[in-house]
Amino acid sequence: MLLHGLGRTRRSMARLAARLAAAGYRVETLGYPSRRLGLAACAEHLRPALSAIRRRAGTPVVLVGHSMGGLVARHLAASDPDLAAGLVMLGTPNRGSEAADLVSRCWLGRAVFGPALRDLRRDAAGAVPVPACPMAVVAGTRALIPLFRGRIPEPHDGLVSLESARLGAGERWRTVPAHHTWLMNHPEAQAAVLDAVSSWIPPEGPSRAPDGASSAGTES
Repeated sequence: MLLHGLGRTRRSMARLAARLAAAGYRVETLGYPSRRLGLAACAEHLRPALSAIRRRAGTPVVLVGHSMGGLVARHLAASDPDLAAGLVMLGTPNRGSEAADLVSRCWLGRAVFGPALRDLRRDAAGAVPVPACPMAVVAGTRALIPLFRGRIPEPHDGLVSLESARLGAGERWRTVPAHHTWLMNHPEAQAAVLDAVSSWIPPEGPSRAPDGASSAGTES
């Protein structure tokens, strides 16, 4: 199950979904109103759809979240131990986002990104639960977004530093030369996702790329 980041839609995960499907996995890409709800509320918004998919699958699933989507996935997996066989986070600010600290000081930033922006700050990171399932973190090291250069500790992906991405809960760790916005499309990041997923659940066999992946709720 693939969860997009703040201000994105499920379409941003399409290339990763196709790569996973080609490797033999059933894939769902789920949309949620990331700019209208906080982290916990986004998780509750997704829970009915995730629970239904989990029942149909008859087995725990793997959650893959980009950026904020990884934190939403942490809420979901922590509150339901039977849901997830594993969790992969791509560019997720597990220790809070330096960029969110800066943007949240601005009225326009708060208006554009909504209540989740508060939950992404470093002073809110301790409120995000840590699930018991196996986890992996993939972090980028190439900063192509110039806005925060010199204001985020290096190395970073333009929005999230390696220091902020690291959860420190025994997770797998991988860095790739990719920037934050399209981290999920980088071949090395996709390979890292596949490596983690295949260690937790076996593929079902060749599958066509998902052209009608399901969406949960209204996207931002």
